[in-house]
Amino acid sequence: MLELNWHDNLVIVSFVAAIAGLLLLSDNPTSDGADDSLRDSFADRTLSEEVLIEMSFTYWIVYCISVFGLKLHLPEDSWLFLSLKLTTVLSYLLTASSILSLPLQRMAVRQVEE
Repeated sequence: MLELNWHDNLVIVSFVAAIAGLLLLSDNPTSDGADDSLRDSFADRTLSEEVLIEMSFTYWIVYCISVFGLKLHLPEDSWLFLSLKLTTVLSYLLTASSILSLPLQRMAVRQVEE
């Protein structure tokens, strides 16, 4: 049985939160029953901002899955173990780059508007 430490518990919680984030992004707030303030907050985002947010959630889900894949008892020199390590690193870096590029994209949009 796997022993879970605080990092593993944090990864589980963030995995569920990332799935919830994707589900919230996929909801259509422009329906008639939606709140006006919620509709206005979604209208402020551009398509590229939504794509960046979706990418960061999706990459984080891949990271969480690959972290728990590394918990499997695999030989150190197996190709599956090495590919899981590479997937973990790449998905973490892609998540960070998606999150960091979101404010840069907002600044670029503001400069074009001015």
